[in-house]
Amino acid sequence: MNSFGKAAQLGARLVKIAATNPRRLSHVLGTALSASDDVVDNACDLLQLPVVDVNDLLPTSGDLWEIKMLMFPKTHASISLLEFTALLLLLKRARSQRIFEFGTFKGISITQLALNLPPGSDIYTLDLPDESLNTQFGTDPEDAAIAVETGKGSLVPADLRPRIQFLKCDSAKFDETPLVGKMDFVFVDGAHNFDYVKSDSEKGWRMLRSGGIIAWHDCRHQDPGVVRYLLQSSFRPARIGGTTVAFATKP
Repeated sequence: MNSFGKAAQLGARLVKIAATNPRRLSHVLGTALSASDDVVDNACDLLQLPVVDVNDLLPTSGDLWEIKMLMFPKTHASISLLEFTALLLLLKRARSQRIFEFGTFKGISITQLALNLPPGSDIYTLDLPDESLNTQFGTDPEDAAIAVETGKGSLVPADLRPRIQFLKCDSAKFDETPLVGKMDFVFVDGAHNFDYVKSDSEKGWRMLRSGGIIAWHDCRHQDPGVVRYLLQSSFRPARIGGTTVAFATKP
C-alpha cells in the first residue's frame, strides 16, 4: 500500500475511533505524532539510518559471553537497561581491552563497561572538571545543566576506580594523538550539539584500531545534533532497534 492509501486508511480509522471509542483517539494521535518526530526534519531523519536488532549483536558461535551489570538507583541523564545490554554486546564484539568514553557524568556507563573488561585493561573516561565549565563550543540548556553538576564519576564503585583513568578537560581541547589507533571501543556521550558530537566522534574514530567499534548515545530526534552529524558522517552508522544507541565499525 502506498503512502496515500495508508493516509486514507488512517483517516478512516480515526473517524471510526472518534465515533466509537473517542477516549482512545489521543493514544493513536500521540503515537502518530511521536513517529512523525523521527522524520519531520529531513536533516535528522532517523529512518535514513539502518536498524540492527539487539539480538543480531549476539555471537553466532564460539565461547559464551558473560555480561555483568550493576543496578544503580534511577537517575536522570542515564541510559536504559536495554541500552546497557546493547553497549556491552558491542564491547564484547570488539574483544575490547582498551576503551575510551566521552562524557563521564556520574560514572554509571563507565562502571558497566569496566565491569566487563579483563584485568589490566586500559579504561579512559573524560569529562569537564567540576571547577571549570569553560567550553570551546556552546552547549544547549540540558547539557549545560548536566555540566554544572558536581561529583562527576562519583557513582563509580571504589573497587573499580583504580582501574579507570579519569580525564578532566574540555573534550574539544583534548589531544587524542597518543591514543590514535589504540582503542578497541569508544563511547560518545558528551555534549550533544553538532560541534561537540563532530569533534568527539572524529577524535574517537582516530583513536579506534581497525575493527574497533564506536557507539553513540541519544541518537534520537530530541538531540538533532547527534542525528545530523551521523547522517553526514562517513562512518556508515546503524541504530540498534528499541534504543537510542547507534554504532559503527572501523574498517
